[in-house]
Amino acid sequence: MLCPRHTREGRPAAAAIGFCGECIVTDEGCASAAADAHRRGRLAEGLVPIVPHDGNDVCPDCGNHCRLHDGELGFCGLRRAVGGHIKRVYGRRAIVSWYYDPLPTNCVADWVCPQMLQTGTRTGIVGRPVYNLAVFYGSCNSDCLFCQNATFRAMTRSGRPLMTPEELAACASPRTVCVCYFGGDPACNPEHSIATSEALVKQQAVRVCYETNGNLSRKWLGRITDVVRDSGGTIKVDLKALTPQLYTALTGIGNRTVINNFRHLAAIGRKREGEFLVASILLVPGYVGTKEVRRICDFIASCDPTIPTALLGFSPHHMMSDLPRTSRAHALAAREEALGAGLTNVRIGNAPFLSGEQYYFE
Repeated sequence: MLCPRHTREGRPAAAAIGFCGECIVTDEGCASAAADAHRRGRLAEGLVPIVPHDGNDVCPDCGNHCRLHDGELGFCGLRRAVGGHIKRVYGRRAIVSWYYDPLPTNCVADWVCPQMLQTGTRTGIVGRPVYNLAVFYGSCNSDCLFCQNATFRAMTRSGRPLMTPEELAACASPRTVCVCYFGGDPACNPEHSIATSEALVKQQAVRVCYETNGNLSRKWLGRITDVVRDSGGTIKVDLKALTPQLYTALTGIGNRTVINNFRHLAAIGRKREGEFLVASILLVPGYVGTKEVRRICDFIASCDPTIPTALLGFSPHHMMSDLPRTSRAHALAAREEALGAGLTNVRIGNAPFLSGEQYYFE
C-alpha cells in the first residue's frame, strides 16, 4: 500500500503500520500505530508483547535489561525472575539449530572476510570442500516487523531444539573452518555462544563471527570481542536505523545500546589487522530511504570511515510482506549517500533481491 499521507509521492507503507517512516518520525500517533502492531503480532504468536520495564529484578544478559516482576518472563523468552533472581529457563542449554554452509557463501562480510578470500572456490583451500558452522539461535531480543528469519519465533514458543555448548561444538566437522552465530540473534545467548566458541577454538582453531543487531550487554561484550578478534573473525552489526523513533517503530526496542556498542567496537577495530567490525543496512522501502541511510552512514563515518558497510536488498517478509523488494535505483542512490558520508568501503549486497520497481525512496 501507499502511505495515505503521501500517495502523490508514492511512498510505500506496510499495512501492519499504515504509515511510512516519515510519518512515524513526525507524528506520535503513527509511532503508536507501529507499537500496536508489535504488541498484536507478538501476542498472536504467544510471545512476551513488550520489553518488561517496571519490575524489581533486572536481567543483565542483553541490552534490553528487562525489569521483571517475580515469575515474569523476559522479552527473549529465555529468562524468568524467580525469588529475586534471574534464572535461565533452560539452564546451560540454548534453543538452537545448525547446518554446514559450504564456503564461499552468501555472508554479509563476504568481500572482506579473510576466510572467504582464502577459500576462493567451493573446492576449498586444500582441494576439498570447507564449511562454515552456521548457528541459528531460536530467540531474539528485538521484534523486527520486516524480520527475514521469523522462523525463530516458533522455536522460541516450543523451546526446541535444545543444545549445550559442548553438544553444539561437537557438531563441527574436521573441515569446519569458521562458525557464525545469527538467528534470531546471538545477543540473547552470549554465554552459550562464548562457551561454544571457546570449545571450537580449542578443538580446531576456527574463526568466530557474530551477525547481530548489536543489542548486547556490556557484561558480555568484552568476552565476545576477545573471542572474535583472537580467532580472526568479524562482528557484523545490522544498523537498522539511526533515528530513534524509526528504529523503535521497526524493531520494538530502542537503539541507544546499539549505538554505544557500535561506537565501542569501532574504537577497538581501529587497531585491527584485517577487518573486525562490519556494518550492514537493510534498505526497507518506505522506511530506510536515502535520508536515513545518510544519517546511519554519517554515524559510521564519525566512528571510523573505513568500516566495511553492506547495503542489503530487502525481500518482503513477516509483517512487512506487502512492501516491494528494494529497487536497484534505491540501492544505487543509497550507495551514493554512503560514499558522500565519507565511507571508503561500501558494497551493495543481496543483489538478486533488487527489483526494477518504482517507488519513492528519499
